[in-house]
Amino acid sequence: METTGLVSIDAREMIATLINFLIFFFVVKHFFYAKIKAVMAKRQDGVDAEIKGATEKNASAAALKAQYEGLIADIKAQERDIIRDANAAGQAQRQEILEKAHDESKAMLVKAMAEIEFEKAKAMNEVKSNIVDLSLFAAEKIIHKSMDQKQHEAMILDFIDKVGEAK
Repeated sequence: METTGLVSIDAREMIATLINFLIFFFVVKHFFYAKIKAVMAKRQDGVDAEIKGATEKNASAAALKAQYEGLIADIKAQERDIIRDANAAGQAQRQEILEKAHDESKAMLVKAMAEIEFEKAKAMNEVKSNIVDLSLFAAEKIIHKSMDQKQHEAMILDFIDKVGEAK
């Protein structure tokens, strides 16, 4: 046995350890190698299956993501369409309300003009009636004689009509 300080090397121990290792290796190989290999193959298959499953799940997730993104894009497009349609409907309704208000204001104006014309005609008739009465009264005072009421009115109306035509 040779010593070189604290560590000593013994050739017999090295050979015995090597022989023990080889015996252990062959015993393990003979009795357990197939089982260990089967366990390792089974484990490898499990890992491969998990990797394959994860890959499939990733592909499925990517497909679902693409599908959901497409759905979101469709929903956004529908949202834009709905907003555009609502804006168009609002504009149409606004235009309809404006036209209705315009038509109503025209109708009110026409009605007011008709009322004005009616009132004007009524006032003109009252004025004519007053003029006739005044003219009759004045004529009676001037002539001091009494004429038939119908003759006076006919004469005065004829006079007023001629004056109205002269304007």
